[in-house]
Amino acid sequence: MSPLVVQQLPMAKDFTSFLSLEGAARKKSPLKGLLRFMQGDMISLGGGLPHPSTFPFYSLSAEIKGMGPQLSPVTTPVPVDLTKPQEQQKAIHGEVVTVPHGPQANKVESLSTSLQYGIGTGIKALREFCKEHVATMHGPKYQDWDVVLSAGNTDAYSKVIPMLCNRGDTILVEEWTYPTALETLEPLGVNHAPVRMDGEGMSAVALKEVLDNWGSTPDQANVAKPKVVYLIPTGQNPTGATMSIQRRKDIIRVAQEHDLILIEDDPYYYLQFFVGEDQKKKTEGQGQDNGNNGWMPSLFSMDTDGRVIRLDTFSKTLAPGCRVGYMSMNAHFCSILQYHNEVTIQQPSGFSQGLLAEMLVNHWGQEGYKRYLTENVRTEYLYRSRHLQAAFKKHVNGKYASFIEPSAGMFLWIRVHLEEHPRYGKVKDNALMLELFNKCIEHNVLMVPGWQFSCKPKPADIDPSDLLGSWYDEAATYMRATFAYATFDQMEEAIARYGEALNAVFAA
Repeated sequence: MSPLVVQQLPMAKDFTSFLSLEGAARKKSPLKGLLRFMQGDMISLGGGLPHPSTFPFYSLSAEIKGMGPQLSPVTTPVPVDLTKPQEQQKAIHGEVVTVPHGPQANKVESLSTSLQYGIGTGIKALREFCKEHVATMHGPKYQDWDVVLSAGNTDAYSKVIPMLCNRGDTILVEEWTYPTALETLEPLGVNHAPVRMDGEGMSAVALKEVLDNWGSTPDQANVAKPKVVYLIPTGQNPTGATMSIQRRKDIIRVAQEHDLILIEDDPYYYLQFFVGEDQKKKTEGQGQDNGNNGWMPSLFSMDTDGRVIRLDTFSKTLAPGCRVGYMSMNAHFCSILQYHNEVTIQQPSGFSQGLLAEMLVNHWGQEGYKRYLTENVRTEYLYRSRHLQAAFKKHVNGKYASFIEPSAGMFLWIRVHLEEHPRYGKVKDNALMLELFNKCIEHNVLMVPGWQFSCKPKPADIDPSDLLGSWYDEAATYMRATFAYATFDQMEEAIARYGEALNAVFAA
């Protein structure tokens, strides 16, 4: 019998040349470098670490949902009824998670550790849990990748951009995108250029066209070709679009052809509505497999070069106030972001890290967390999405507005059919949209104006408080609604009010 041949994964390519002046200048802290000597019989009189006896916290406890993979013979959770939204389910009996003040057997880092100064990667137990999760869910295709904790994806993005971009550089973004991503760029002097989207998000064909033809217009003549792309591939904000497997492969291919770095901002990854058998049905006849046990393969999972920077967060899966996320990428970039953490946030909140580590490592484990993502997070947003869509179809005249069914995320991207308005062509589109927005406010229903997601330059003298007086993009004939927070009854009432506002505007 011939010996089993194990295919060795490649090492990441060297992307040192992609670093900005700031990114290249970040070095390891000599003070933090002393920590490597803190082992064995070493007695430290070096670092100015506050003594743990001065921490006024005996312990930190929280009651959590019992989602462990094996049920305790003493505490049996109430079965999750997948036919009903959480609002109609009985509460699951909880477990108490406690993080003690000092080290204890069978516990992860204690408060004396998690509340202490540390290195910029985050505490060991939580970082290792996140790295194992990434390994099992995404199966990276090269050897030297790593994970660094962040204070959420906004924090991560605000560090990745200056690592890669100098003032005057341009990054490519989806034509409708997360406003905070654009607002982060402006003070840094980094420009952005839009890439056309379709029902699956950023178009790979459009991305290639932009890059192939870069420099062909007068405004691009003296502008360096972009080397960074920012995109939200799953449950995109604001459109709700999710890239197919083929689209993701095509984006990777264009990135390789034009030697790009991809920033994969994926906070809605676990809010996919078609998982397992549902995904098989969804992709049946399309020549696609159903991804990683029903979860759509990430761009990071397809990257063999180390060119994808993946941003994950617990904000959408556990709670945004935790302010904990994790970044996955080639080890060189990870080190630079670790150094950035060490001169800014140090690491995420020790309270959050300690509690999450104890819950995820000692109570849920990897299988329990995956079960929670499927039975709780995915199921809740699936039912919320269905409810808002049903309310829309019930209360809104389809002649006046429509939406594309989202397959992930938190949003409905509503297109208003201004071409059906009696004053269409006689009044500017943005004037009609502003009229609709004001009418919605009169009817006590709030949606986000589509122009806020536009990549077109906003006026320099824009007044954010004057939302009732301006609509800044004539092409933004959209409004974004979310099914994430309101109760089911509130969603029903809100859409009924929206339908009334729409009818009133179209009757004028």
